[in-house]
Amino acid sequence: MKTVRLFFVAAAMCFSVFTKNAQSQTYKAFLEIDGSISTLYLGTNNNSYSSGKLISQLPGWPVKMASNASFKNMRGAAAEDIDGDGEKEILVASGNVLNAYNSDGTIQWSKVLTGTAIYPPTVADMDLDGHVEIAQATGGSPSNGRIYLMDENGNDLSGWPLNHGDHWILCSPVMADVNGDDTMELVYNERVYPNGNLHIRKMDGSSLNANWPVLINATPSVTPSVGDIDGDGSKEIILCSYNDVLAFDLNGALKPGFPVLNPNTTFSYQSPLLVDLDGDGKLCIVGSTIGDVPEYYVLKYDGTYHNGWPVAVPDGNWTYCPPAAADLEQNGNYSLFFTRPISDTILPMLYGFDKNAVALGNFPVSARGGDEGIVTIADVDNDGFYEIVTGSNLCDGNYGFIHAFEMDGSGEAAGFPLRPQGFSFMNGADLADVNNDGMLELICISYDQTFTSTDSTIVNVYSLNVPCNDTTVLFGTYKGNNARNGLITAGFPPYSVSETDCFVSVYPNPATDYLNVEFQESGNFDVTVFSPEGRIVYALQNIQSKHLKLGTKEFAPGTYILKIDSEKGSSIKRIVLNIR
Repeated sequence: MKTVRLFFVAAAMCFSVFTKNAQSQTYKAFLEIDGSISTLYLGTNNNSYSSGKLISQLPGWPVKMASNASFKNMRGAAAEDIDGDGEKEILVASGNVLNAYNSDGTIQWSKVLTGTAIYPPTVADMDLDGHVEIAQATGGSPSNGRIYLMDENGNDLSGWPLNHGDHWILCSPVMADVNGDDTMELVYNERVYPNGNLHIRKMDGSSLNANWPVLINATPSVTPSVGDIDGDGSKEIILCSYNDVLAFDLNGALKPGFPVLNPNTTFSYQSPLLVDLDGDGKLCIVGSTIGDVPEYYVLKYDGTYHNGWPVAVPDGNWTYCPPAAADLEQNGNYSLFFTRPISDTILPMLYGFDKNAVALGNFPVSARGGDEGIVTIADVDNDGFYEIVTGSNLCDGNYGFIHAFEMDGSGEAAGFPLRPQGFSFMNGADLADVNNDGMLELICISYDQTFTSTDSTIVNVYSLNVPCNDTTVLFGTYKGNNARNGLITAGFPPYSVSETDCFVSVYPNPATDYLNVEFQESGNFDVTVFSPEGRIVYALQNIQSKHLKLGTKEFAPGTYILKIDSEKGSSIKRIVLNIR
């Protein structure tokens, strides 16, 4: 069992032994309401940063891509094995190009897009055929947005891309099986100022049913989230517009208690998460706001606030931070993390709460600049404690930051801060074993911001030189997984599911009424079955027998994850239950 500590991250160079003694110019980035990024000169300083430990980038990294002069990347990248070779490719869209990079920094394929890409791509096997699909949204000024759905080689699927009147698609599309037919749909918003549309599209490009798209009464500008918030067996679509939080059923009707409005706040760019905070099978909506009275909030499935929430953002700071949530002790109790922007002064900027808005011990964490990028959670130094990784709003001497702070308040981890070239504002870090060597890498997107056509997006991949297994990363990317559905579940790494074959056989698979689990040798085993949404639907501990016959009649048809833990490690299997 891992215990909890914390790292805070703010951006990176080729290695982290970086000492700055001379005066350097410091800039702070901020987001304009149209999604473009501006900067503010804060002056010069004599701050010095030296970690004493070398953290190099993998061979072949960093790499550069052309960037739009005003609209920059936000929310990081996607790391996924798209070709089945065991190594993860890194997918990054910048300007009007989507690149799929091999683990050595070479380009596997490149695709020219119509419009400007800002958000990271979405990756999942939508139809369970063993091949991933990739979705990418674009926009631009003047608007020329598209929504792309591609195969693993970057080829457009039939019926795609879609063009909704050249309007912005200002989000990462969400891949989710909304109707339980074992094929994912694509969920995304279309920005039509001063209104918008929410879409659910099948893989052939058609709408889910005649009720879609749904007209939104204000401008949507967050990635939607998808989950069964009220536990009725049917999924809901959660979206924030400029004015409110919305929850729709699959017929496009608002759920009871929605919309949730607050005249003093605005919901923009802070995409919410869905978390079962109370263990009752119902999901809470976790997010943050800007406006006259900006807040961190947790809403229950019925639109009412959870106990203790909302919490005012200190000093009335606007924050575009998407939150992070993790079951740090794997016991069903979640911790929630938020950030805020501040000045060049060291002030509280990273906040941790329990489900009732009680501050975690040793929180908040203080640092210069604050942050509004993604927050990720992993054991980045193999000390047996989870850390928190985040980006920074500052660029100091043309280099950003990725800090690492212990949750016990003891300071920064060895090897941090990392210093990538340029700004890491609105990004942060993705965490994964990129080259399949069993070690953890940190992926960071940074960029130049001179507001000219010569600006570059920089893709950094740092080798943290620590082991990576199925418990190392708890929250490793934007929205918690590459499907971007925002659904956070206990007891299982939410960002990636890879089958392993260590010490167990499972048959028949597909199954109808029962499933046999055969262990290769006697031992002490724990068996857990996760639903398609990632919820625990069956759990049995301390199994001594070499054979387990698991009845499946009570399970709905679909694809499940079987996880078996022993002293030798973990084995993960996908199981399919047929219609009876």
